Amino acid sequence: MTKEALLKSRVSIIVPTLREGGNPARLARLFNGSDDVELVFALAQGDGATQVPTGAHIKTVTALKGRARQMNAGASAVTGDILLFLHADTRIAPESLDNARMALSKPGVVGGAYRLRIASPRRSLKIISTLANLRSRWLGMPYGDQAIFVKRELFKSVGGYEDIPIMEDVRLIEALRKKGQVVMIEDYAETSPRRWEKEGVLKATMRNIALATLFKLGVNPERLAKWYGA
Repeated sequence: MTKEALLKSRVSIIVPTLREGGNPARLARLFNGSDDVELVFALAQGDGATQVPTGAHIKTVTALKGRARQMNAGASAVTGDILLFLHADTRIAPESLDNARMALSKPGVVGGAYRLRIASPRRSLKIISTLANLRSRWLGMPYGDQAIFVKRELFKSVGGYEDIPIMEDVRLIEALRKKGQVVMIEDYAETSPRRWEKEGVLKATMRNIALATLFKLGVNPERLAKWYGA
């Protein structure tokens, strides 16, 4: 695709959901009426607790439970040339999509992500956001709550998300980095603090670090998922 075509291309935002209540409707209101954006909600089978909105540029697909499976199902239903994977409890500014398009139009760039911001005034969570952004920028390893975006054809060429119950975002970024550069744009993906608040900031943070470390050491994702509770 030419640079000019990428800058004008449609972005397909794929949102995996499981017991998300009204979060999808709130997302839909953000992008309501944008012809160059489509929303694809990827529901888990049997999920009766997610309120799915309707609209001219909204699609819904259903897949077996599992974030990787649901996002792959969503990616198979899109019309856009750019895919952006967004958690249901995360918000991005509609105008920020132009920066994602611009990033992907640069030579050698195959994918990217947003900077993380946790929607909380707590100092501890602000520190976590800062550390996550440093990790993402210097190691080139953003996580799924940072709104990962990629060219659709390239996503297909690497086989999409690997069908594992956890760390599917890490595996995708690793595959993309073999193809080219993964960049961070300056815009924020603002995510809910609900998991940290439910589990406790220290416990959730230490567990996440342990999971990432064990995954890098080769521990089976199935075992990690049982520990994580996925």
